[in-house]
Amino acid sequence: MSSDIYCPTCGEPLDPDELHEIEGLTYREASAAFRSAGCTAIGLMHGEGAPVHADAARVVYDLLGDDLDAAAAELSSWVQYHGQSMKHKEALP
Repeated sequence: MSSDIYCPTCGEPLDPDELHEIEGLTYREASAAFRSAGCTAIGLMHGEGAPVHADAARVVYDLLGDDLDAAAAELSSWVQYHGQSMKHKEALP
């Protein structure tokens, strides 16, 4: 089981393995899109609620760049300390 990464816009969690399944993008391209624009860049709707997680995600992604394993580990520690957020409600059509 891998640690989640978090949307830099809404703070919702995402299993980084899902980035392998984004049609039309390589993992690297999907990762870059997610780190810069969040959920909507990979076809998901933004969630409702964890701006503090979004703030943390932006900082971690700025510091660690494309190393999502390290980002997931850092964000896992953050969430354990600050609490869980909600999961995505649905994907965009």
